[in-house]
Amino acid sequence: MKSIVQKLARLALAALALGGMPHAHAAGYPDRPVHLVVAYPPGGSTDSTARILAEHLSKLWGQPVIVENKAGASGRLAMAQVAKDTPDGYTFVMVTNSTISDELLQAGDANAFKISRELLPVTICFTTPVVLVVNKSAGVNTLAEYIALAKSKPGAVSFGTTGQATSTHFYGEMLKHETGIEITHIPFNGEGPNVTNLLGGHVTSSFLSAFGARKTLPTGKVTLLAVTTPKRSPLLPDVPSFDELGIKGIDFDSWAGFFAPIGTPQAVIDKFAADVQKVLTMPEVAERIRDLGMVALASTPKEFAARIQSDKVYWSNAIKITGITLN
Repeated sequence: MKSIVQKLARLALAALALGGMPHAHAAGYPDRPVHLVVAYPPGGSTDSTARILAEHLSKLWGQPVIVENKAGASGRLAMAQVAKDTPDGYTFVMVTNSTISDELLQAGDANAFKISRELLPVTICFTTPVVLVVNKSAGVNTLAEYIALAKSKPGAVSFGTTGQATSTHFYGEMLKHETGIEITHIPFNGEGPNVTNLLGGHVTSSFLSAFGARKTLPTGKVTLLAVTTPKRSPLLPDVPSFDELGIKGIDFDSWAGFFAPIGTPQAVIDKFAADVQKVLTMPEVAERIRDLGMVALASTPKEFAARIQSDKVYWSNAIKITGITLN
């Protein structure tokens, strides 16, 4: 009950703001610093993208754009903080698509934070594929050879991920489901340890972001087998997609995007999304983001909401066929 009362109060404040200060939420926005809360630690690809956007949005608006990092609980700490913020268009949170599968896995928990209930989608910022990478010591050069090796030695082939119930974990379990192989899941606390253990030969293979996969190539110790985008990714044009290789269902890319507190004026949401798109279409910005291993891609709030619904369908099916839980 308290949560409902608080939301109604925030909506009333937003309506009052719209009625009393219409120009502050249109042409005059923003007239003070804007805060971008990143739900992950400094230094990662999402954080780096937020800082690139902050730099250029600040120039565009003539106002400071401040990036704050609040990591923890798969992004829930940052999302909960921003959800309680005043819905005036001066605080946004940047999270990845893992928040969607995380929400679905907690569907039965009435007390769990649910992003679709607490925040409004504003715009996507980038997309990126996940890549299956194998250590060359395994002696395989193609996905077909990888599958053959796994079938010949059930359970002996391992795959590292960025953690239990992450998208990388889902892709590994879906590969098992689609091919009938038995490979052993080894979860790590983030991509850094996953990469380290792959290069060290402690796991046979790993599911990595495009950024992480490209970092491993100069070592000469790995082979990139397949990407999760429906077609080949422009980030890794020489790497076939799972779909191209006849493996169905592993054909979804990852994204990161901005959300705002419920009650944020629509005019502000639309302007923020449009200005992010202006920045992301700047050639120098798109190139910097590409160098991080992502494809710059903005959207309207409506397009973002549609993508989220598509994600829910995909991840609901993935949860059903893999049986993955948060434990």
